Amino acid sequence: MYYQRIYGLLYGIVGNADDAKEIAQQAWVKAWSKLHTFKQDAEFFTWVYRIASNAGLDFLRHRARRREQSFPEGGDGFGNAQPDLAASERVRPDREAERAEIGRLFHEALEELTPEHRMVLTLREVDGLPYDEIARVMGCRKGTVMSRLFYARQKIQERLEGLR
Repeated sequence: MYYQRIYGLLYGIVGNADDAKEIAQQAWVKAWSKLHTFKQDAEFFTWVYRIASNAGLDFLRHRARRREQSFPEGGDGFGNAQPDLAASERVRPDREAERAEIGRLFHEALEELTPEHRMVLTLREVDGLPYDEIARVMGCRKGTVMSRLFYARQKIQERLEGLR
């Protein structure tokens, strides 16, 4: 029931489809093994989201220590092949080049964000969670969520400012 949302969260955090699937699986196994610790004063979804987000952050910390950040050729920097464009767009090399440049700059800006800022941006902009829910998932105060979101948006805007 929640798999796609958990996977989407993790993909937004780690930026690689295979890693996101692996971490999602690990998060579900951990949730299952710790089910007896679930207190029904919170929503189950929030509890699982927190487990998954912590697993994603742990993965990023481990990866940063190993200094492995290689991307597959022909991808978008997040382990995905570029999507097929409509035929009308393929005949416009200028649009393809512009789209590729915007995508590259956006992904570079995302990579510059801290894992916490990337996660809060994903939870808000991709998953559409309210600030209170994000605060519960991330284990911080609502003000911290708002601050991180402001900083993340500002950093992305600064990076893409020349494209206006």
